Amino acid sequence: MTLAIETNALTRRFGNLCAVDSLDLRVERSKFYGFLGPNGAGKSTTIKILTGLLAPTHGSMRILGETMDGSEKTLEIKRRIGVVPENLALFDNLRAREYLTFIGRMYLLPISTVRERCQELLTMMNLENEEKKLVIEYSHGMKKKLALAAALIPNPDLLFLDEPFEGVDAVSSRVSHRYGWLMAREPWHREIPGQRSGIQRLHS
Repeated sequence: MTLAIETNALTRRFGNLCAVDSLDLRVERSKFYGFLGPNGAGKSTTIKILTGLLAPTHGSMRILGETMDGSEKTLEIKRRIGVVPENLALFDNLRAREYLTFIGRMYLLPISTVRERCQELLTMMNLENEEKKLVIEYSHGMKKKLALAAALIPNPDLLFLDEPFEGVDAVSSRVSHRYGWLMAREPWHREIPGQRSGIQRLHS
């Protein structure tokens, strides 16, 4: 069994508060996995650990077959994942295409690939007619869709979604779910079979 995520006794403490307690998690490749639970259950903290934003207090983890230990390999792993964070980190004074181009270049993608992916994702998210607006002028739902497009820019092997569809209209939500399923099954601009995976956080 090939795993996208593997954790062993993963623990995170903030002083006396234990936010994640000895988590043993196995997520196979080509699968979508959901975190379901109330506020304060540690879902977002777990995602931050798995994406390298927080270090665990105890335990270990492997992402896409590699150990996340802060070494140089950690950066290479991060280039293979996409993240829609709980708190959107968008640049308000950029337009959608400018923002997606910036993200694509941060992932070291060729500019031709970035242009192609920008057009595909803006169309898919129904944002192509909003390009004259700055991000600060977007509604909450539009910002969510832009954040999802940014997470998909690198064509990630592993996609983390932290409440991605809150405030997103039903049509775009269905399209995004469908795209996510296809992403897990189909190769896109690659010569290897689809082995992509996703993990999503939801409220109970």
